[in-house]
Amino acid sequence: MVQPSNIFAITAHNMGLTKLLLPLLLVIGSSAFGNQLSSQTASQNSSQPESPINLYHANYSAKFSGLNIQAVQKLEEIEPGVYRESLSAKNFIGKVKEQSTFTLTPDQQLSPTQYSYKRSVFGRDRSEVQSFDWQNSLVQYKKEDSANSQLDLETGYLDMITHRLQLRRDLNAGKQVFSYPVISRGKLKQYDYRVVSKQILQTAIGPLNTVKVERVTDDDKKKVNVWLACDWDYLIVKLEQSKGKDSHYLELLDAVINNKKLTPLAKTDEKQL
Repeated sequence: MVQPSNIFAITAHNMGLTKLLLPLLLVIGSSAFGNQLSSQTASQNSSQPESPINLYHANYSAKFSGLNIQAVQKLEEIEPGVYRESLSAKNFIGKVKEQSTFTLTPDQQLSPTQYSYKRSVFGRDRSEVQSFDWQNSLVQYKKEDSANSQLDLETGYLDMITHRLQLRRDLNAGKQVFSYPVISRGKLKQYDYRVVSKQILQTAIGPLNTVKVERVTDDDKKKVNVWLACDWDYLIVKLEQSKGKDSHYLELLDAVINNKKLTPLAKTDEKQL
């Protein structure tokens, strides 16, 4: 179901996490700024024709190794038929931004065109860019000042962001098991997921119908669980990741999907988490 990003520490395992949280989640600013953006996005989109992709803006709170983080995730149509999904996060020690630009093929499949990741922590910067050349079936990878590398590109290949979006689309289509070829850091990797259960989850917004999905790996010490909102285009509601003593957490605060504010279920007697 999902390929993740890196967050606030100058170590390799923190890089892996940011791609998961900013996986799943992240324009940089306070909750108030995020709320302002939500209303602006709704106002701007109200005059535009309906898109085949559900546009959204979501604010999250997160904890990474005990640090509180503000995170924003959004999907917008930047020009007709061209989409950008971005994940941004920051706290007092740094900031991260991950984004992917993509189009849809004639049969409505996701086709990434460029993926980028930028991080600044304690004044030290890191960046990488993946450019998808579908005409020549190549992916060009550039990391900071290092030499370019390239990888053969085949139909169906995704990046870290678009594979998470494809997971949501596949859930909407009723699938239970998922496997995606993902290009990350210039290398081809396989991301596998499966549906675990459906639950009414208690969130900061209120109770929501969710489906719980877990990432399938060969590492018994690594656990990744994601809850997605069944009634709201399978938007990520909650994420938990752990490996050994390290644990990370992400939770939705508010969201607007296709100009409609996400609202909780009516009061229910069913068991909530």
